[in-house]
Amino acid sequence: MARRILLDCDPGNDDALAILVATAHPALELVAVTTGAGHLAAPRTARNAAIALACSGRRDIPLASGAHGPLVRPRLIAQVLDMTSALDPERPELVAIPLDPRPAGELIAATLRAAPTTVVTTGPLTNLALALHRDPDLVDAIERIVILGGTLGLGTKTAAAEWNMLCDPEAAAMVFAAGAPITLIPIDGAARAGITDGLIDAVAAHGGHAAALATELLRSLVLTFRPGPLSPPVMPLNDPIAPLVAAQPALARTVPARVEIELAGRHTYGRTVIDIAGRSGLPNNADVVLDLDVTGIEQALIDVLGRVGR
Repeated sequence: MARRILLDCDPGNDDALAILVATAHPALELVAVTTGAGHLAAPRTARNAAIALACSGRRDIPLASGAHGPLVRPRLIAQVLDMTSALDPERPELVAIPLDPRPAGELIAATLRAAPTTVVTTGPLTNLALALHRDPDLVDAIERIVILGGTLGLGTKTAAAEWNMLCDPEAAAMVFAAGAPITLIPIDGAARAGITDGLIDAVAAHGGHAAALATELLRSLVLTFRPGPLSPPVMPLNDPIAPLVAAQPALARTVPARVEIELAGRHTYGRTVIDIAGRSGLPNNADVVLDLDVTGIEQALIDVLGRVGR
């Protein structure tokens, strides 16, 4: 039986790939998509999600736009964009589905009330935090939250924090404190799964409109790769990994841990503090991904992108 999921995201090219994966994976039933500010401003992330859903042929899936910024701080602006291709620039010529009139928080609440659901997040956690704040009982309808974000070690946006968590640390802290089962996929725990030339060629070989968009998204992501001294050799896949792990948990090696979000540190604001050894004495609240089956991730991505829109 397919796992019922809601995808909350901030497209972004890798989020758009995550949408394509979620629409076509045979082990997933994508029942709703919500978006908010993050990689781009909220109207742009909603538009990009609408393009990805139209490309997948899934006009039946409700899509709602949500938070225009974090709970308590100004919105961060992404600095590394590819304004020549894919979905970082505006693409008025691409077909998009219409938005659901409800705000994202209302769609999240309605989806959870309808049936137990796994929530997959690939952006800031503002929409989910707001929904849970307005109705804490919603947590009982969450089968699991699969979060792509944070790091086991050093930050990726600041020295301490990763982008999705830094965009709204207070929201992230609320979600980790809510009591739902969580799988956390840290960016550095997933970094070995990257965008290789072979992966791009295999996706392009599927042919068709959806494969063409997926190929453009992958190539654009490679163009934004700015490797540092500790970077992996190729651009990581990032967001599409989240729906793949939701569909195929065996692709990830996890350990139970206590995860807290740093909210007071002068230099560490937004850091994911991951206590694997139990030093805090607090109960574990997440299963944290330490490593991935890289070959399995790549093959699963190739296979599922070949199914999009077919």
